[in-house]
Amino acid sequence: MSETPRNQSSQNRSAADGHDHAQVPGICVIMAGGRGTRFWPLSRTSRPKQLLPLASARSLLRETCDRVLPLVGADRILVIASGDLAPAIRRELPELPADHIIIEPVGRNTAPCAVLGMGLARRLDPSAPVALLPADHHIPDADAFARQLGAAFALAAGAATVVTFGVCPTHPHTGYGYLEAAAGDPGAPLAGLGFVEKPDVATATRYVDGGRHYWNSGIFVWNPDWFEAMADRHVPDVRALMTAPVAAFGTERFAAALDAAYGACPAASVDQAIMEKLPGFTVLAADFAWSDLGDWEAWGELVGEATGASTAGDGAGYRGVGDVLSIGSAGNIVRGDRRLVALLGVEDLVVVDTPDALLICRRGQTQRLRDVIEQLEKRGRSDLL
Repeated sequence: MSETPRNQSSQNRSAADGHDHAQVPGICVIMAGGRGTRFWPLSRTSRPKQLLPLASARSLLRETCDRVLPLVGADRILVIASGDLAPAIRRELPELPADHIIIEPVGRNTAPCAVLGMGLARRLDPSAPVALLPADHHIPDADAFARQLGAAFALAAGAATVVTFGVCPTHPHTGYGYLEAAAGDPGAPLAGLGFVEKPDVATATRYVDGGRHYWNSGIFVWNPDWFEAMADRHVPDVRALMTAPVAAFGTERFAAALDAAYGACPAASVDQAIMEKLPGFTVLAADFAWSDLGDWEAWGELVGEATGASTAGDGAGYRGVGDVLSIGSAGNIVRGDRRLVALLGVEDLVVVDTPDALLICRRGQTQRLRDVIEQLEKRGRSDLL
Protein backbone atom coordinates (compact mmCIF):
# COMPACT_ATOMS: atom_id res chain seq x y z
CA MET A 1 0.00 0.00 0.00
CA SER A 2 1.22 3.49 -0.82
CA GLU A 3 2.44 5.52 2.14
CA THR A 4 0.83 8.76 0.96
CA PRO A 5 -2.19 9.50 3.16
CA ARG A 6 -5.32 10.48 1.25
CA ASN A 7 -7.70 12.82 3.04
CA GLN A 8 -11.33 12.48 2.08
CA SER A 9 -13.21 14.83 -0.19
CA SER A 10 -16.86 15.65 -0.73
CA GLN A 11 -17.70 12.21 -2.08
CA ASN A 12 -17.19 10.89 1.45
CA ARG A 13 -19.58 13.34 3.13
CA SER A 14 -22.18 10.57 3.48
CA ALA A 15 -19.63 8.52 5.42
CA ALA A 16 -18.81 11.50 7.63
CA ASP A 17 -22.49 11.89 8.41
CA GLY A 18 -22.60 8.25 9.47
CA HIS A 19 -24.96 7.01 6.75
CA ASP A 20 -22.76 4.13 5.63
CA HIS A 21 -21.28 2.84 8.88
CA ALA A 22 -23.36 -0.38 8.97
CA GLN A 23 -21.67 -1.48 5.73
CA VAL A 24 -18.17 -1.35 7.18
CA PRO A 25 -17.76 -3.65 10.20
CA GLY A 26 -14.86 -2.52 12.32
CA ILE A 27 -12.99 -3.84 15.34
CA CYS A 28 -12.52 -2.01 18.63
CA VAL A 29 -9.39 -2.32 20.75
CA ILE A 30 -9.99 -0.84 24.20
CA MET A 31 -6.73 0.19 25.86
CA ALA A 32 -7.34 -0.29 29.58
CA GLY A 33 -3.85 -0.07 31.02
CA GLY A 34 -2.63 2.54 33.45
CA ARG A 35 -2.96 2.99 37.20
CA GLY A 36 -5.00 6.17 37.27
CA THR A 37 -2.65 7.77 39.80
CA ARG A 38 -4.29 11.18 39.45
CA PHE A 39 -7.44 9.70 41.02
CA TRP A 40 -5.69 8.49 44.15
CA PRO A 41 -6.76 7.69 46.85
CA LEU A 42 -9.89 6.25 45.17
CA SER A 43 -7.95 4.66 42.31
CA ARG A 44 -5.72 1.76 43.37
CA THR A 45 -3.63 -0.84 41.56
CA SER A 46 -6.30 -3.50 42.08
CA ARG A 47 -9.11 -1.15 41.03
CA PRO A 48 -7.71 1.62 38.84
CA LYS A 49 -9.55 4.55 37.32
CA GLN A 50 -11.03 2.64 34.40
CA LEU A 51 -12.83 0.26 36.78
CA LEU A 52 -14.33 3.06 38.89
CA PRO A 53 -17.85 4.50 38.50
CA LEU A 54 -16.68 8.10 38.21
CA ALA A 55 -19.18 9.45 35.68
CA SER A 56 -22.24 7.29 36.38
CA ALA A 57 -23.24 4.14 38.23
CA ARG A 58 -21.20 2.15 35.69
CA SER A 59 -17.42 1.93 35.52
CA LEU A 60 -15.66 3.92 32.80
CA LEU A 61 -14.62 0.64 31.15
CA ARG A 62 -18.21 -0.60 31.16
CA GLU A 63 -19.36 2.68 29.63
CA THR A 64 -16.70 2.43 26.92
CA CYS A 65 -17.72 -1.11 26.02
CA ASP A 66 -21.41 -0.24 26.03
CA ARG A 67 -20.81 2.56 23.51
CA VAL A 68 -19.34 0.23 20.91
CA LEU A 69 -21.18 -3.04 21.54
CA PRO A 70 -24.22 -2.17 19.37
CA LEU A 71 -21.94 -1.19 16.50
CA VAL A 72 -19.44 -4.05 16.38
CA GLY A 73 -20.63 -6.82 18.74
CA ALA A 74 -18.79 -8.55 21.57
CA ASP A 75 -16.79 -10.82 19.25
CA ARG A 76 -15.09 -7.81 17.66
CA ILE A 77 -13.94 -6.12 20.86
CA LEU A 78 -10.50 -6.64 22.41
CA VAL A 79 -9.46 -5.25 25.80
CA ILE A 80 -5.78 -4.85 26.66
CA ALA A 81 -4.95 -4.10 30.29
CA SER A 82 -2.02 -4.39 32.67
CA GLY A 83 -1.54 -5.76 36.16
CA ASP A 84 -3.61 -8.51 37.71
CA LEU A 85 -6.88 -7.18 36.33
CA ALA A 86 -8.14 -10.07 34.21
CA PRO A 87 -10.67 -11.42 36.80
CA ALA A 88 -12.06 -7.95 37.50
CA ILE A 89 -12.40 -7.12 33.81
CA ARG A 90 -14.09 -10.45 33.06
CA ARG A 91 -16.60 -9.71 35.81
CA GLU A 92 -17.11 -6.25 34.34
CA LEU A 93 -17.45 -7.45 30.74
CA PRO A 94 -18.81 -11.02 30.91
CA GLU A 95 -20.11 -10.96 27.33
CA LEU A 96 -16.63 -10.70 25.81
CA PRO A 97 -14.82 -13.91 24.82
CA ALA A 98 -12.35 -14.78 27.58
CA ASP A 99 -9.32 -14.67 25.27
CA HIS A 100 -10.28 -11.17 24.09
CA ILE A 101 -9.16 -9.80 27.45
CA ILE A 102 -5.37 -9.57 27.24
CA ILE A 103 -3.18 -8.66 30.19
CA GLU A 104 0.21 -7.09 29.50
CA PRO A 105 2.91 -8.75 31.64
CA VAL A 106 4.39 -5.32 32.37
CA GLY A 107 3.35 -1.81 31.46
CA ARG A 108 5.26 -0.38 28.49
CA ASN A 109 3.08 2.66 27.73
CA THR A 110 0.68 2.77 24.79
CA ALA A 111 2.79 2.06 21.68
CA PRO A 112 3.33 -1.67 22.42
CA CYS A 113 -0.33 -1.92 23.42
CA ALA A 114 -1.40 -0.36 20.12
CA VAL A 115 0.89 -2.58 18.02
CA LEU A 116 -0.29 -5.70 19.85
CA GLY A 117 -3.95 -4.70 19.59
CA MET A 118 -3.74 -3.94 15.89
CA GLY A 119 -1.99 -7.25 15.26
CA LEU A 120 -4.62 -9.21 17.19
CA ALA A 121 -7.39 -7.35 15.37
CA ARG A 122 -5.95 -8.51 12.06
CA ARG A 123 -6.19 -12.07 13.32
CA LEU A 124 -9.92 -11.52 13.78
CA ASP A 125 -10.45 -9.80 10.42
CA PRO A 126 -7.43 -8.93 8.24
CA SER A 127 -9.12 -6.11 6.32
CA ALA A 128 -11.28 -4.47 8.99
CA PRO A 129 -10.62 -0.90 10.12
CA VAL A 130 -9.63 -0.79 13.79
CA ALA A 131 -10.46 1.74 16.49
CA LEU A 132 -7.99 2.26 19.33
CA LEU A 133 -10.06 3.55 22.24
CA PRO A 134 -9.02 4.73 25.72
CA ALA A 135 -11.01 2.92 28.41
CA ASP A 136 -11.30 5.84 30.81
CA HIS A 137 -12.91 8.74 28.94
CA HIS A 138 -16.43 10.06 29.48
CA ILE A 139 -18.68 10.38 26.41
CA PRO A 140 -22.33 10.75 27.45
CA ASP A 141 -23.69 11.00 23.89
CA ALA A 142 -23.55 7.29 23.03
CA ASP A 143 -25.71 7.49 19.89
CA ALA A 144 -23.76 10.40 18.40
CA PHE A 145 -20.49 8.64 19.19
CA ALA A 146 -21.60 5.37 17.56
CA ARG A 147 -22.76 7.25 14.47
CA GLN A 148 -19.43 9.02 14.08
CA LEU A 149 -17.41 5.91 14.89
CA GLY A 150 -19.24 4.15 12.07
CA ALA A 151 -18.35 7.05 9.78
CA ALA A 152 -14.71 6.79 10.83
CA PHE A 153 -14.71 3.05 10.07
CA ALA A 154 -16.01 3.80 6.58
CA LEU A 155 -13.36 6.45 5.97
CA ALA A 156 -10.49 4.29 7.26
CA ALA A 157 -11.65 1.26 5.26
CA GLY A 158 -11.34 3.14 2.00
CA ALA A 159 -8.10 5.08 2.34
CA ALA A 160 -4.54 4.95 3.63
CA THR A 161 -5.22 7.07 6.67
CA VAL A 162 -6.00 7.22 10.36
CA VAL A 163 -9.14 9.04 11.45
CA THR A 164 -9.27 10.88 14.75
CA PHE A 165 -11.98 12.87 16.47
CA GLY A 166 -11.14 16.48 17.20
CA VAL A 167 -13.15 17.99 20.06
CA CYS A 168 -14.06 21.63 19.51
CA PRO A 169 -12.49 23.49 22.44
CA THR A 170 -14.81 25.44 24.72
CA HIS A 171 -12.01 27.29 26.51
CA PRO A 172 -8.19 27.49 26.39
CA HIS A 173 -7.50 24.28 28.32
CA THR A 174 -3.81 23.73 29.08
CA GLY A 175 -4.20 20.12 30.23
CA TYR A 176 -5.12 18.69 26.83
CA GLY A 177 -3.10 17.99 23.74
CA TYR A 178 -4.36 19.66 20.57
CA LEU A 179 -4.44 18.82 16.88
CA GLU A 180 -4.48 21.21 13.96
CA ALA A 181 -6.71 20.72 10.93
CA ALA A 182 -6.85 22.50 7.60
CA ALA A 183 -9.63 25.01 7.09
CA GLY A 184 -12.84 23.53 5.75
CA ASP A 185 -16.41 22.56 6.49
CA PRO A 186 -16.33 21.09 10.03
CA GLY A 187 -19.21 18.82 9.02
CA ALA A 188 -16.92 17.04 6.53
CA PRO A 189 -13.62 15.20 6.99
CA LEU A 190 -10.70 17.60 7.37
CA ALA A 191 -7.02 17.19 6.58
CA GLY A 192 -5.03 16.87 9.79
CA LEU A 193 -1.87 18.98 9.85
CA GLY A 194 -0.23 18.00 13.11
CA PHE A 195 -0.45 17.17 16.80
CA VAL A 196 0.53 19.68 19.46
CA GLU A 197 1.57 18.98 23.04
CA LYS A 198 -0.17 20.65 25.98
CA PRO A 199 0.23 24.42 25.40
CA ASP A 200 0.55 27.36 27.75
CA VAL A 201 -2.44 29.65 28.31
CA ALA A 202 -1.45 32.19 25.66
CA THR A 203 -0.95 29.50 23.02
CA ALA A 204 -4.16 27.69 23.95
CA THR A 205 -6.07 30.98 23.72
CA ARG A 206 -4.66 31.54 20.23
CA TYR A 207 -5.72 28.02 19.23
CA VAL A 208 -9.29 28.57 20.43
CA ASP A 209 -9.55 31.96 18.71
CA GLY A 210 -8.11 30.63 15.45
CA GLY A 211 -10.77 27.93 15.00
CA ARG A 212 -8.46 25.34 13.41
CA HIS A 213 -7.27 23.57 16.56
CA TYR A 214 -9.17 20.85 18.38
CA TRP A 215 -8.66 18.99 21.60
CA ASN A 216 -7.06 15.63 20.86
CA SER A 217 -9.58 12.98 21.92
CA GLY A 218 -6.99 10.19 21.81
CA ILE A 219 -9.36 8.04 19.72
CA PHE A 220 -7.76 6.72 16.52
CA VAL A 221 -9.44 4.68 13.78
CA TRP A 222 -6.88 3.08 11.52
CA ASN A 223 -6.76 1.57 8.11
CA PRO A 224 -4.89 -1.64 9.12
CA ASP A 225 -2.45 -1.57 6.20
CA TRP A 226 -1.61 2.06 6.92
CA PHE A 227 -0.97 1.31 10.59
CA GLU A 228 1.43 -1.49 9.69
CA ALA A 229 3.28 0.80 7.28
CA MET A 230 3.63 3.53 9.91
CA ALA A 231 4.55 1.12 12.70
CA ASP A 232 7.18 -0.51 10.51
CA ARG A 233 8.61 2.93 9.79
CA HIS A 234 8.57 4.39 13.32
CA VAL A 235 8.58 1.46 15.79
CA PRO A 236 10.08 -1.46 13.86
CA ASP A 237 11.52 -3.01 17.02
CA VAL A 238 8.11 -3.12 18.69
CA ARG A 239 6.50 -4.53 15.55
CA ALA A 240 9.12 -7.28 15.36
CA LEU A 241 8.73 -8.21 19.03
CA MET A 242 4.94 -8.45 18.80
CA THR A 243 5.02 -10.80 15.82
CA ALA A 244 5.33 -13.93 17.98
CA PRO A 245 2.46 -13.28 20.42
CA VAL A 246 0.19 -12.19 17.58
CA ALA A 247 0.94 -15.44 15.75
CA ALA A 248 0.32 -17.44 18.95
CA PHE A 249 -2.99 -15.76 19.77
CA GLY A 250 -5.65 -18.34 20.62
CA THR A 251 -3.10 -21.05 21.50
CA GLU A 252 -1.47 -22.16 24.74
CA ARG A 253 1.78 -20.55 23.55
CA PHE A 254 0.32 -17.04 23.71
CA ALA A 255 1.11 -16.21 27.36
CA ALA A 256 4.77 -17.22 27.09
CA ALA A 257 5.19 -15.38 23.80
CA LEU A 258 3.64 -12.26 25.31
CA ASP A 259 5.94 -12.45 28.35
CA ALA A 260 9.00 -12.70 26.11
CA ALA A 261 7.90 -9.84 23.86
CA TYR A 262 7.14 -7.43 26.68
CA GLY A 263 10.30 -8.37 28.53
CA ALA A 264 12.36 -7.01 25.65
CA CYS A 265 10.03 -4.23 24.53
CA PRO A 266 10.95 -0.55 25.00
CA ALA A 267 8.41 1.79 26.59
CA ALA A 268 6.91 4.42 24.30
CA SER A 269 3.66 6.28 23.84
CA VAL A 270 1.76 5.83 20.60
CA ASP A 271 1.30 9.61 20.37
CA GLN A 272 5.01 10.41 20.41
CA ALA A 273 6.23 7.28 18.63
CA ILE A 274 3.75 7.26 15.75
CA MET A 275 1.00 9.90 15.74
CA GLU A 276 3.22 12.98 15.91
CA LYS A 277 5.36 11.65 13.04
CA LEU A 278 2.55 10.95 10.57
CA PRO A 279 2.71 12.64 7.16
CA GLY A 280 -1.03 13.30 7.44
CA PHE A 281 -4.28 12.11 8.97
CA THR A 282 -8.03 12.73 8.84
CA VAL A 283 -10.03 14.71 11.38
CA LEU A 284 -13.72 14.46 12.16
CA ALA A 285 -15.02 17.25 14.36
CA ALA A 286 -16.72 15.45 17.23
CA ASP A 287 -20.50 15.75 17.43
CA PHE A 288 -20.45 14.33 20.96
CA ALA A 289 -19.56 15.72 24.36
CA TRP A 290 -16.23 14.45 25.68
CA SER A 291 -14.00 14.57 28.73
CA ASP A 292 -10.80 12.66 29.33
CA LEU A 293 -11.54 12.77 33.08
CA GLY A 294 -7.85 13.34 33.61
CA ASP A 295 -7.92 14.24 37.30
CA TRP A 296 -10.12 15.27 40.22
CA GLU A 297 -10.55 18.76 38.80
CA ALA A 298 -11.98 17.35 35.56
CA TRP A 299 -14.27 15.19 37.67
CA GLY A 300 -15.37 18.30 39.57
CA GLU A 301 -16.32 19.97 36.29
CA LEU A 302 -18.33 16.90 35.34
CA VAL A 303 -20.37 16.55 38.53
CA GLY A 304 -21.00 20.29 38.69
CA GLU A 305 -21.95 22.56 41.53
CA ALA A 306 -23.31 20.72 44.55
CA THR A 307 -26.92 21.33 45.50
CA GLY A 308 -27.76 23.36 48.57
CA ALA A 309 -26.29 26.61 49.84
CA SER A 310 -23.66 27.09 52.49
CA THR A 311 -24.67 28.68 55.76
CA ALA A 312 -23.11 31.90 54.52
CA GLY A 313 -25.69 31.93 51.75
CA ASP A 314 -23.11 32.29 49.02
CA GLY A 315 -23.77 29.06 47.17
CA ALA A 316 -22.73 25.53 47.98
CA GLY A 317 -19.04 26.42 47.98
CA TYR A 318 -18.00 23.15 46.37
CA ARG A 319 -18.46 20.75 43.49
CA GLY A 320 -18.81 17.07 44.19
CA VAL A 321 -20.73 14.50 46.14
CA GLY A 322 -20.96 13.31 49.72
CA ASP A 323 -22.15 14.48 53.12
CA VAL A 324 -20.64 17.97 53.07
CA LEU A 325 -21.11 21.02 55.26
CA SER A 326 -19.70 24.17 53.67
CA ILE A 327 -19.39 27.39 55.67
CA GLY A 328 -17.83 30.51 54.19
CA SER A 329 -16.00 28.41 51.61
CA ALA A 330 -15.75 28.55 47.82
CA GLY A 331 -14.28 26.80 44.81
CA ASN A 332 -13.70 23.42 46.47
CA ILE A 333 -14.00 19.92 44.96
CA VAL A 334 -15.15 17.20 47.36
CA ARG A 335 -15.75 13.48 47.07
CA GLY A 336 -16.98 12.22 50.41
CA ASP A 337 -17.32 8.67 51.64
CA ARG A 338 -19.13 7.61 54.81
CA ARG A 339 -18.49 10.58 57.09
CA LEU A 340 -19.22 14.26 57.10
CA VAL A 341 -16.74 16.56 55.38
CA ALA A 342 -16.89 20.06 56.91
CA LEU A 343 -15.43 22.98 54.96
CA LEU A 344 -14.85 26.09 57.02
CA GLY A 345 -13.40 29.24 55.50
CA VAL A 346 -11.38 27.43 52.84
CA GLU A 347 -11.08 27.95 49.09
CA ASP A 348 -9.90 26.04 46.03
CA LEU A 349 -9.19 22.71 47.73
CA VAL A 350 -9.57 19.15 46.47
CA VAL A 351 -10.77 16.84 49.25
CA VAL A 352 -11.20 13.10 48.61
CA ASP A 353 -12.18 10.90 51.55
CA THR A 354 -11.85 7.10 51.46
CA PRO A 355 -11.92 4.55 54.31
CA ASP A 356 -8.12 4.33 54.58
CA ALA A 357 -6.76 7.56 53.08
CA LEU A 358 -7.67 11.24 52.89
CA LEU A 359 -6.42 13.58 50.16
CA ILE A 360 -6.32 17.33 50.71
CA CYS A 361 -4.54 19.47 48.13
CA ARG A 362 -4.80 22.80 46.40
CA ARG A 363 -6.56 22.94 43.07
CA GLY A 364 -3.94 23.02 40.36
CA GLN A 365 -1.77 20.52 42.25
CA THR A 366 -3.51 17.27 41.30
CA GLN A 367 -0.90 16.62 38.60
CA ARG A 368 1.54 16.06 41.49
CA LEU A 369 -0.29 13.04 42.86
CA ARG A 370 2.42 10.92 41.27
CA ASP A 371 4.71 12.37 43.97
CA VAL A 372 2.40 10.88 46.61
CA ILE A 373 2.52 7.50 44.87
CA GLU A 374 6.33 7.63 44.73
CA GLN A 375 6.57 8.38 48.44
CA LEU A 376 4.18 5.58 49.32
CA GLU A 377 6.24 3.19 47.22
CA LYS A 378 9.44 4.29 48.97
CA ARG A 379 7.81 3.76 52.35
CA GLY A 380 6.57 0.29 51.41
CA ARG A 381 2.91 1.29 51.79
CA SER A 382 1.59 -1.22 49.28
CA ASP A 383 -1.69 -1.26 51.23
CA LEU A 384 -2.38 2.23 49.89
CA LEU A 385 -1.29 1.71 46.29
